[in-house]
Amino acid sequence: MVNRGNRLRYVMWFVLAGVVLLLAALIVAIAMDVEISTAASATILAVCGVVSAALVVGSRALAQQPIVGTDQSGDSAQVTDPSAGNISNWMFLADAYVERQEYESAERFYRRASDAGHTPAMARLGEVLYELGRDDEAAYYRDKAREFGG
Repeated sequence: MVNRGNRLRYVMWFVLAGVVLLLAALIVAIAMDVEISTAASATILAVCGVVSAALVVGSRALAQQPIVGTDQSGDSAQVTDPSAGNISNWMFLADAYVERQEYESAERFYRRASDAGHTPAMARLGEVLYELGRDDEAAYYRDKAREFGG
């Protein structure tokens, strides 16, 4: 899932690529002795400078924004960890590892999400631990997930 901050980063990279292309076109035109007025080249450089400054200010604003959870399930409402935006990433990675039957790797990511209070992660961690043959620990996490309503 792409959150608002990621979309802004993509737009910023796209704009930066445009600035680089514009500067490259100006450099190629100068190298090929194409007649470009001083006003036109000054305008191009000014636009590039303004856009670059806007990108720097925008990236600083993005860096200072608090991370907001991107997980849309109702079960994650109890998560108060400021890194809640990572929970959906951890779950995605863990699910991918489960599909590949790499349960040890999946356990790491489910455990992170579970430690942050994510109820579905607790239930899935129980399933993974069962696959790893750690039945007592699996039962603990399945019961804990049921206790929190998962």
